[in-house]
Amino acid sequence: MPVDEPARLAALHDAGVLDTAPEEDFDDIALLASEICGTPMGLVSLVDSDRQWFKAKVGLEIAEVPRDLSFCSHAINGHDLLEVPDATTDARFADNPYVQQGLRFYAGAPVVLDGTYSVGTVCVVDLEPRELTEAQRRALRSLARHAAVQLELRRYARHAGEIADRMRQLDRMKDSFLATVSHELRTPLSTIRGYLEMLLEGDFDGETSHRFLSVMARNSDRLLRLIDELLLVARLTDEAMELDITELDLADLTHQVTTGCRALAEHKNVQLRDRTQAPVPARGDAKRLTQALNHLVVNAIKFTGEGGQIIVGASADGEPEMTITDNGVGISSEDLPHVFDRFYRCASADLMAVQGPGLGLAIVKSIIEAHHGSVHLSSEPGVGTTVRLTLSSR
Repeated sequence: MPVDEPARLAALHDAGVLDTAPEEDFDDIALLASEICGTPMGLVSLVDSDRQWFKAKVGLEIAEVPRDLSFCSHAINGHDLLEVPDATTDARFADNPYVQQGLRFYAGAPVVLDGTYSVGTVCVVDLEPRELTEAQRRALRSLARHAAVQLELRRYARHAGEIADRMRQLDRMKDSFLATVSHELRTPLSTIRGYLEMLLEGDFDGETSHRFLSVMARNSDRLLRLIDELLLVARLTDEAMELDITELDLADLTHQVTTGCRALAEHKNVQLRDRTQAPVPARGDAKRLTQALNHLVVNAIKFTGEGGQIIVGASADGEPEMTITDNGVGISSEDLPHVFDRFYRCASADLMAVQGPGLGLAIVKSIIEAHHGSVHLSSEPGVGTTVRLTLSSR
């Protein structure tokens, strides 16, 4: 077994060639090896953890053999060609079943990736004892180097494709981000500007002017929230979240959040209930945890239809935990894996015209993980959503 076996296997698997279809480039190498060396069998073999698999083969029908019966598993222990003139007289191979069935001669030149890892061989096999000439040995080594180049070219091409895919994905994310943030900024700014122009150009009574100013104030608050979220996400990208950890009561925190959100719930004719009764002691940053819970409750209100219900609770069965359950529109199975991604907006958000750049749940996750806790979200379309925020008890 090579001393660098884990790294060798990693290099082999990274080449991405195991169990692929035949390719002319490798078939030519096996054919040339057989013809140059004058043997009935020529192979391009790759030695996996428990098998020797043939990427190309001439004069052989089987696709692989067990590694413990493989001659090539000996050849990959170095970078030099391994030649066995007569296997019946070699203690390493004399009792090998293939030798007992007639195999006599073997010569294999290692296929070396990155100048380090012998992942397989270009080898030739015969049923008669023989020895290669020096020219044949040079040719076999050259063919092994050619096989290594072919493997590396395929690896580089695959990696280049993956990088291109990631760049295209980043471009799509960038375009989506710019479009979302542009919309989120322009909408309230346009509203504020429109009402300002009407106030400046018109002669309105006090009540109408006050109503205009109230609309402008709400849109200003919306802008400030967006900017705060963008700044927070930018800070989280560069550094860990700073927390002001104190002893607190999650029951009191849930009560404050539900009280603060009740007016919004009543406006949508949604019932908002706080089911926490007993104190729930915990350690955490009250401001950040309030921010996380408030976002989830407001989110639940936005995605719960008229006549719906939202239940907020806290408990200390095991580790401290807060739960938000609604019977709203729910989240599709396609959206569910991405809801905590930054700038991701579910299809239902666009359908219901819910505002926001798609940062809230990412921020909630960051806040809870900064507390060494976890966020668990389960949802079913048309049934509702449950979010559990579990804090570490340490």
